[in-house]
Amino acid sequence: MHSRCKSCLYCHVTQYVSLGDPPPVKTWKRPLLFVAGIALTVSTVMALQFAWERAGATFFAAITTIVMGLGLLGVAISFRGCDVCVARYLGKTL
Repeated sequence: MHSRCKSCLYCHVTQYVSLGDPPPVKTWKRPLLFVAGIALTVSTVMALQFAWERAGATFFAAITTIVMGLGLLGVAISFRGCDVCVARYLGKTL
């Protein structure tokens, strides 16, 4: 948890998911993280529908579920996370 934030729910989780110091905080990162998380979640739901139709796609479905969890975590951080958590989870973009 960083020194400025005492009420963020996602600081500990974000430190485990991402490595290193947080990149600079920018105002455009929160909407970008929301859109990327929604797009990743929608695409993984479509991939899971594909996997349910195949008999031997259990491994693919398991990996897709993990990736969908990362996308949903990004959506949750974009709503309730602090600015440092958003910057850290999104990574070095620009």
